[in-house]
Amino acid sequence: MNETRKQQVLTMYRQIDELDLLFTKYFTELNEFELSYQQEQMLLLFKRQETWTTTEIATKMSISKSAVSQVLKVLEQRDFVMREKNPENLRESFIRLGPNGLAYSKQIDAIEERLAEEMFSVLEDDEMKMINRSLALMIQKFK
Repeated sequence: MNETRKQQVLTMYRQIDELDLLFTKYFTELNEFELSYQQEQMLLLFKRQETWTTTEIATKMSISKSAVSQVLKVLEQRDFVMREKNPENLRESFIRLGPNGLAYSKQIDAIEERLAEEMFSVLEDDEMKMINRSLALMIQKFK
């Protein structure tokens, strides 16, 4: 990698980090849920699909099934998630959002809607397409 390209990548990374810090102000209202970072990340998985197994969560988050079980235990006690047995494999449970998890998810939806409105006022359609394409390529590279 040449030095100019390396500097461009580092600049992009710093800008993504800065944007992440700026977005934090939008998400402060989620503090009322008193969730740890790992709990938040686990709940965000349910934005991608409705049900998960412990194994799927462990794989997606690159953590042990034991760590997933510990986090899920707390989330389940606080009604953020609920488990139901897989009728085809009783040793496995399906995990889905509970009442507090649904409330958390709705609040994230509202925040994301506000962010989308603000981005709409700043970026043109072609700029959004280019950013989305670039981010998709980066995500694919790191999967």
